[in-house]
Amino acid sequence: MTGERYLELIIARGIKIGTIQTLKALGLLPEVVTISQAENIYGKRLIREWREKGWIKFYPAKNKERGKHYVKMSELETASSMMDINNKVPDNIIKQLMQII
Repeated sequence: MTGERYLELIIARGIKIGTIQTLKALGLLPEVVTISQAENIYGKRLIREWREKGWIKFYPAKNKERGKHYVKMSELETASSMMDINNKVPDNIIKQLMQII
């Protein structure tokens, strides 16, 4: 992948994250999803991998009937975008970027 193409990818992922954040702020997308919903969307393997890398966190749920933990959709989308550019950006830089968000 050329440097120019790589920059386009990073900008596109940033736009995607910003769009999702805006839709959530407007109440058009849920911010909280259950672990099983996240696994259905992204797959169990990715959820486990992202959690191990510290890209997403499991938060204790107040409504135990729906599950013991939940995940923030913004963290999932950010992790998904970071995974797309992971082959070019070192893990330590990704962790720094995740701290900003």
